[in-house]
Amino acid sequence: MVQSNYIDSFVHIAKGIYKLQIDIPPSERELISTFEQSYYGQYFNMTESNDLIGIIVQFLNCKCVKAACSRLMEFYVPDNTTYLLSQVSRIIHPEYSPSLDDIIRARASTKGIYEIIFSFRQFTIRLIDVGGQKTERRKWIHCFEGVTAILFIVSLACYNNVLEEDANINQMTDTKDLFKQIYRNKFLRPSSLIMFLNKMDIFAEKLKYAPLENFYPEFKKELTEEMTDEELFDVAIDFVKSLFSKIKGNDRRPLYMHTTNATDTRNVEVVFNAAYDTAVTKNLKNSGVL
Repeated sequence: MVQSNYIDSFVHIAKGIYKLQIDIPPSERELISTFEQSYYGQYFNMTESNDLIGIIVQFLNCKCVKAACSRLMEFYVPDNTTYLLSQVSRIIHPEYSPSLDDIIRARASTKGIYEIIFSFRQFTIRLIDVGGQKTERRKWIHCFEGVTAILFIVSLACYNNVLEEDANINQMTDTKDLFKQIYRNKFLRPSSLIMFLNKMDIFAEKLKYAPLENFYPEFKKELTEEMTDEELFDVAIDFVKSLFSKIKGNDRRPLYMHTTNATDTRNVEVVFNAAYDTAVTKNLKNSGVL
């Protein structure tokens, strides 16, 4: 999976080359065009490992790719792209074995519905993992009735991106629309709602080159000239929280929000413990134990 993530990143880098109108030498045009049209993305699972490594090396040696990689902040690439590029010599080694960091940063879209059962403290947790893409929602929106808690994951870093399946829709706008559907679903009202505002590390970096006010003009009134990066981050987090809080309006149903960084295992552990306590306490109250 880690090596195949390179192909996904390369498809977006190739698209970025065309978007930025970077000059493509004649000898590189066929390869870049193939990636730009996503051909490799369609069949890389059938590619032999050695062939895949050769493709990775060939692509990264292209002059136009090197130019694009110096301008990654100017177009969309998957969140793990910078990490993958920094680790390429190790990952393409013939005796490569994924590290814990590699596994944590590996990217895979959830398609369909997956059930994960595990023990945590004295309880058995049944976690249902579902895909958030529009094409996946009809498969699972009916599955949530009767669940103890809904864990809704928001990518803080998506505010300046569009959907892969529809370039006319902003990802954050789509996330808000999905949350609205879930929050207002009458069958889900008994369930605790816990929101993870994820990828706060990427969000902090993006604020420096993709100002939030460019996408939400109303954020300008929250800014001051002497604001530090840390203060900007805190204010921006509060603003994003308000986007979702407005959906619930005056409804007294609680919404528990936590900021997370999924690649920081300690942070996730602390936040998951808090979310677990919320869900269990709510369940015990509903059953009359508390």
